[in-house]
Amino acid sequence: MNEYIAYCGLDCEACEARLATVNNDNELRIKVSKEYKTSGEEGTHGYEL
Repeated sequence: MNEYIAYCGLDCEACEARLATVNNDNELRIKVSKEYKTSGEEGTHGYEL
């Protein structure tokens, strides 16, 4: 697996948010959104669904 670190600091190859987008997986989008919303982190990781 390649390692590609995005400006957000996450490895794109392992990023569930990216994988949900690439695979058009709404269930994974919801899962990731809930995880980011409860992680206490602010910034671009919280998705509005």
